Amino acid sequence: MAYSIDKTVCVACGACEFTCLFNAVTQVQNAGEKPYYEINREKCIGCGQCSDICIASAIAPEAGQKRLQSVHINAEKCIGCSLCQRACPSHAIQGVIKQPFTIRHEICIKCGACLRACKKDAIEVTYLP
Repeated sequence: MAYSIDKTVCVACGACEFTCLFNAVTQVQNAGEKPYYEINREKCIGCGQCSDICIASAIAPEAGQKRLQSVHINAEKCIGCSLCQRACPSHAIQGVIKQPFTIRHEICIKCGACLRACKKDAIEVTYLP
């Protein structure tokens, strides 16, 4: 899962680097070229926050990339281990150990970090069409 930046469109404003919670965006400046930004595929988790903030519309999902529409924790499957909470970069997950956790939807950025962290398949998601 990754996004990419079209360096011919990028205005090098830095908003994408600033908004990326995963340090996946870095500035590149080669001799004789204007600066631009690149996304590290190894660090990018496909949350799309950089694309949402890009003023030049230079950032797009790669082929097959899906955006999360909603994220929910199934209380019947959640064992309260806190792996999802520890993985959440926006601190949107709250709860007490050994009890089902919940997601504060008003601050969830729908990045999917919790989905990858959960070992009990308690995170349920829907994708944008």
